[in-house]
Amino acid sequence: MAILTLTRAWTRLEEQTTIHVILPNEIQSDRKLQVLWLLHGLGDNGSGFIRKTNLEVLTKYTNLAIITPEMNRSFYMNLHNGLPYWDYLTKQVTPEMRKLLPLSSDRQDNFVGGTSMGGFGALKLAFTHPEWFSAVMPMSPVVDLSELPAMMPDAQGILERIAPEHYLETLAEKSPSEQLRQLRFFYCIGDQDELKPTNDRFVQYMRNDLKLPIAYHTGAGGHDWLYWQRMLPEMLTWLLKVNLADGQPLES
Repeated sequence: MAILTLTRAWTRLEEQTTIHVILPNEIQSDRKLQVLWLLHGLGDNGSGFIRKTNLEVLTKYTNLAIITPEMNRSFYMNLHNGLPYWDYLTKQVTPEMRKLLPLSSDRQDNFVGGTSMGGFGALKLAFTHPEWFSAVMPMSPVVDLSELPAMMPDAQGILERIAPEHYLETLAEKSPSEQLRQLRFFYCIGDQDELKPTNDRFVQYMRNDLKLPIAYHTGAGGHDWLYWQRMLPEMLTWLLKVNLADGQPLES
């Protein structure tokens, strides 16, 4: 595997920031790479998945590129009186990384996931651009933005210009239902996570109201890297349908 750290000036942010990339050693000239856009949580940055998990080892036998942009404490929003992180992610990071690297733009080859704040970002991306992805993997996501003031002292910069009540539900209901139902969902949260009650309700809403096929995984675990590290192999096996030890397809 190859690990790249790309630091450059981005015109949308008018500052330099960093994107972390994992690439397979074998890159075929006639085949673009499948891409997992992996979004970090509050208080972390894009390096967290590399420093705090064995993600590099887990993807050894896959043809998968992993892109982890740094999004600060933005909650994947254009901040009120702040930087336009959502525009940066959707209008600059995605097309620019495809120019720089041999990444597939086919929706069947693009997946999005994330932890906590990044799980919220993954759901927001999927509901806003369901035509971009074929699979969505929120891990312990924040799904109720009215909980933000208790989580972060600077929440007002996010909440100033949005209505926090049912934010994700509103996005989902505006999304083309046919495209939404083409998405696969791997959704997980630990039983000891304080966010589990709101996630239980949100998954029920996705299943009952949106009629989406959700693979909802629960079990022992908190809101931390010990839980997310444990779930990564299960998530990647589900996503790629291969044995991570040798890259061979799973038996049907």
